Amino acid sequence: MSSPNPNERPPENTPSTAPSAGNLLDSIFRKDGPMPTASIPLRAFAFLLDFILISAVASVIIWKIVLPQSHPAAFTELTDWTQSLITWYSERATEPDTPKQAIPEPSKNLTRALAVANELQMLTFWIYFALGEAFFGGSSLGKRICRIRSVSTVTLSPPPIMSGIVRGGLKTLTLYLLFPFGMIATLAALLFNKRRQMGHDMMSRTAVIDEKLINTHNSK
Repeated sequence: MSSPNPNERPPENTPSTAPSAGNLLDSIFRKDGPMPTASIPLRAFAFLLDFILISAVASVIIWKIVLPQSHPAAFTELTDWTQSLITWYSERATEPDTPKQAIPEPSKNLTRALAVANELQMLTFWIYFALGEAFFGGSSLGKRICRIRSVSTVTLSPPPIMSGIVRGGLKTLTLYLLFPFGMIATLAALLFNKRRQMGHDMMSRTAVIDEKLINTHNSK
């Protein structure tokens, strides 16, 4: 048996490879993890509830308060234009052989009023989502009903103010300025992560968790 060489150093212990940030987040935001993410159908239902609420509130603000001051005849012109569209479509459906008339167009005043209404509705959506994310624990009325909420993937706590503003803005832009391409892009992000993060989630560094699943895990 050969004697050990005094000049030979003992083998050093090889340090274990530290998990990457992505793998660590995957272990946290998984179905059986400490902060399971909400399912896409549940998120969609919560958003539908929020959409109905915001649309109703925005409609009252726009058509009962703002436009009567800046465009007093807007509602009457909208009613007349809608009726002309119905008449135009009915004539095309019942009398297909008659000469085709051009589709009725809104007046310039109504066009400007509709542009203002669209901008105000977009602003209402942004403010609603931003306030919910930043000041109400990453929640909204729809999320509270469905028992889900947003958290920061950096601190694992409710999103900070800036993240809430960014997240609310990105969600609003996806609906209004970039639809449907923005919606397709934000949904496509689901294919590239295991945490059910959409595009606006990844860009604002947030995730949506299911509090009902958390309570179920804690009760076991």
